[in-house]
Amino acid sequence: MIPYQPIDCAFHDLLEATITWRKYSHLQYFTDLWEFTTVTTLLKDLTSERTTDGLAEYLVIGTGERIRLDRVVNVNGTFAPPFRHFLDFTCDC
Repeated sequence: MIPYQPIDCAFHDLLEATITWRKYSHLQYFTDLWEFTTVTTLLKDLTSERTTDGLAEYLVIGTGERIRLDRVVNVNGTFAPPFRHFLDFTCDC
């Protein structure tokens, strides 16, 4: 497993704000198997958990799934700094 990398504070603030809006959001992220996934869901909560490598933060979405914050690529068109040059080839048709 790749050690958790803390995320940019401004992107963390964006996630917190999006959670408080309680509106469906367009979310792109990598799963634990590094599958690129795009969903439209509610962002419910931010949590943290102790791991063998230290502390890791997670985003909880409407389905109850927890996504490591360092694997979140895009929220409502705003890319996380490590992925800002990521090319989005998805189709919303």
